[in-house]
Amino acid sequence: MKREGKVLEVNDGKALVVLMKHAACGDCGACHIGDENMDIKIEALNAAGAHIGDRVEVDLENVNVLGAAFIAYGIPLLAMIVGVLAGQYVLELLKVKGDIEVYSFLIGALSLVVSYLFIKANEENFKASKKYQSVITKVVK
Repeated sequence: MKREGKVLEVNDGKALVVLMKHAACGDCGACHIGDENMDIKIEALNAAGAHIGDRVEVDLENVNVLGAAFIAYGIPLLAMIVGVLAGQYVLELLKVKGDIEVYSFLIGALSLVVSYLFIKANEENFKASKKYQSVITKVVK
């Protein structure tokens, strides 16, 4: 996925880039509902040696975008579903009295929170792998 942006800061081989609105975005504004500032700022590896103020092309492979989306959304969703189903199964085995559905929902919600905390705790590992890191591929003239 290639996007164009403008370099705001440069330090230690990385750059803070404000991305320009992609042509496919249209004018729906869904990415920042209610926010008048439509700028999206990302940190990217500065492989092209860009300087502050340069217009650049930023790339992240589509496979990695899908992988990152799965980590951010798919894993927590799966954790919640498994938590609900496993919670209900275990509670029925233990012959718990009361609203088993409510308890299993709470177990699923707890699984969701734990999965987000796990992802957040491993965020530095994801960044260190550079697999999910955007890269400045060239300076656009």
